[in-house]
Parts: sequence; structure tokens; C-alpha cells
Amino acid sequence: MSVTSGPLTPADRPLRADAARNHAAILAAARAALEADGPDVSLEQVARRAGVAPSTLYRRFAGREELVAAVLEDYVADSVEPLLARASEVPDPWVAISGVLEGLVDGVTRHRALLAAASAAGAFTPELAARTLAPLGELLRRAQAAGVVRADLEPEDLPTIVRMAVVTAESDPSRWPRFLGLLLDGMRCPRRR
Repeated sequence: MSVTSGPLTPADRPLRADAARNHAAILAAARAALEADGPDVSLEQVARRAGVAPSTLYRRFAGREELVAAVLEDYVADSVEPLLARASEVPDPWVAISGVLEGLVDGVTRHRALLAAASAAGAFTPELAARTLAPLGELLRRAQAAGVVRADLEPEDLPTIVRMAVVTAESDPSRWPRFLGLLLDGMRCPRRR
């Protein structure tokens, strides 16, 4: 006899093939709409872009905040986590950490509208932050152990470095690589004379 903790909720059940396609289409449409039209895009516009009825969208997502949180989750899973995984395999610790910071700044700069909508919707949860911060912390510790990064840096400093570089891109997107380079220079261990 099997003991369960209760009935499965709709979120626990695997999706049927057509529901999975609709879910993926809604996420892709929402991401594209947020990027193109900003955080105030209507859910009806998202449903039209996805080729589904608004009722289909509302069956899957209770409202804007839930949809935006799912889009952010999808973005992190598709873009951020693979970037972090690739960086963890780079043998040179400096190349790994500087490359991942460059990739994060580039992603934030290119997906600014999506990330602004996610921030407005309160989609940045501590759990989602931990999924990014833990691998960043590992990259930082590895670079510190190799003596290529300042010992006083903490994992929480890295998202701040990304934000500092992104701010420079607001007026001129072509300038962030220069400013990130300056920030990276500040991260390096001081050279002994």
C-alpha cells in the first residue's frame, strides 16, 4: 500500500503534450512581448502572440506576476545557468570569472525590459538568486585560491559589479565593455613590486 502526502496539485502533474506546447508558446510570447513592448504589455496581447485563447493563458498562469516569474525562471534556466555551467569548466580561473561577468552584463543589457518587468513583478526570489549566487561564489573562490582575484571580494559583490557595468550602458550600450574592464581591473589581486 502506497502512502502519499495528499492529492497532486495541477503544478505537480506532468503536462499533456498540447498543454506543454501551449505553455512553451505562452512563455516565448510573453518574453518577446515584454522585450518589445515593455512591462505593461497586456496578457491578451501575450495570448494573441502565443496563438492561444486568453482563457488558456489564465488556466496556466493566475496573473501577470505569475507569468512574469515563469518567464524569468525560463530566462535563468536557458541563459544564465548554462553560462555559469560553461564558466565552471573553464580551466583558467580569471578567464572563467571575467567571462561569466561579461556574459551576465551582456545578457542584462540585452534583456533589460524583461528584467525590469521581473523586478516590478517581484519575481526575483531568494531561491532564484541563490541559483545564480552559489555558482558565482564557486567561481570567485576558485579565482581567489589561484591568487588572481582580491581576497576581500565576496560573492554578493559580483551582482553589484554587473549592475555597475549595466548602468553605463543606459546612455550608450557600446560603453559597457570598457567600464566592465575597469571594474575587472579593480577585482584583480594587487601586483607585488
